[in-house]
Amino acid sequence: MRLLVYGMQSSGATAFTLFLAQRPDCLALVDILNNYAAPRVDTELDMVVKAVVTTAYPLEVHRERFRPDRTVLLLRDPRDTYRSLSAKPYRNHSGLIDEKFALIDEVFAGREERFDAVVHYEDFVARDPVVLAAMTALGWPVDDGFYDYRRRHDELAGALWRHVPDLMERIEFAFGNVQGRAVSERVREKPQDPELEAKLQTLCPRLLAHYRERAAAQTAPLAL
Repeated sequence: MRLLVYGMQSSGATAFTLFLAQRPDCLALVDILNNYAAPRVDTELDMVVKAVVTTAYPLEVHRERFRPDRTVLLLRDPRDTYRSLSAKPYRNHSGLIDEKFALIDEVFAGREERFDAVVHYEDFVARDPVVLAAMTALGWPVDDGFYDYRRRHDELAGALWRHVPDLMERIEFAFGNVQGRAVSERVREKPQDPELEAKLQTLCPRLLAHYRERAAAQTAPLAL
């Protein structure tokens, strides 16, 4: 099975893909750099790759090259993602940061037609069982043990060298900004910023509304 994970830069998509890559029998590119499209590969092994939202390579390009059996959209609150990405030196690579946030809004709007599953980063780090169930239902079985990142750089890179050595000559192996030896259960809530809120209301109004609704649902009192 080939699985493609698609998400914004600084959204936690690399951490999620590393989680999926804990299967001992799979190949993985947990972070395709923004200046590359998903690669063509010749292997019968299961493989997961992560591609990011850019104006340079549309989702369809990644699909045409990698030919995934299933595609997953990884979402994160755009307020948190924007704050994080705006501090990165690559924020305007392969598209200006504001262009990429406008694009994720379009991707979000068409999620039901274009993706086999949608995973929220917040549910992933909270270890919500809904994430395990969704991935297992797709045909990529996972379990709680995957939250401990036992497969790391050396093992993942070594598997690629053994099974698809030509790939390593065509693409840079990257590991993103994943830190620690396990998935953190703590969501890093950032301070509210009315100015940023107004900007995102223009750039990605549908995704922002979705996260406002999630927050309202989580704080609503339970019916008796």
